[in-house]
Amino acid sequence: MRRVILFFSAIAAMLTINGCDGSYASGYDDGYYDGATKDLVTLYLVDEYGYGVGNIPYECIDAYGEIVYRDRTYANGEFSFEIGDRCTFDLYGFAGSTRDPLYIVDIDGFGKDDIPFYCDNGNAFSESVTDFDGFFAYPVDAYCKFYF
Repeated sequence: MRRVILFFSAIAAMLTINGCDGSYASGYDDGYYDGATKDLVTLYLVDEYGYGVGNIPYECIDAYGEIVYRDRTYANGEFSFEIGDRCTFDLYGFAGSTRDPLYIVDIDGFGKDDIPFYCDNGNAFSESVTDFDGFFAYPVDAYCKFYF
């Protein structure tokens, strides 16, 4: 019986110390900010018809060269990053911007212009900023790095 009382006393002490007020810190979606992370920005990678381009691997690196985000675009083309990150998208299997034009847009479908980028496939490269509609030129089977 004494062990049971000690066990429940320990649980009560932990709840008192940690504070059990029913709230929780579940991340960005709830607006939680722990003081160490920046705010995430979400944009979309879409095709010429405005449909999301999903399952594209991408990786974001911060100013210190640390990988801070590694994921794939969602079915609607959604991807996230922090301001100041450099994000590289693996566009292997795409026929280049002349045959498979891609765009970076916001949630309302408006193009995000003036985002510096560099795309390279080992033989050809393109370097510029995104156009007013979010279009960017890239060669076949390229890796494209965006400087957000």
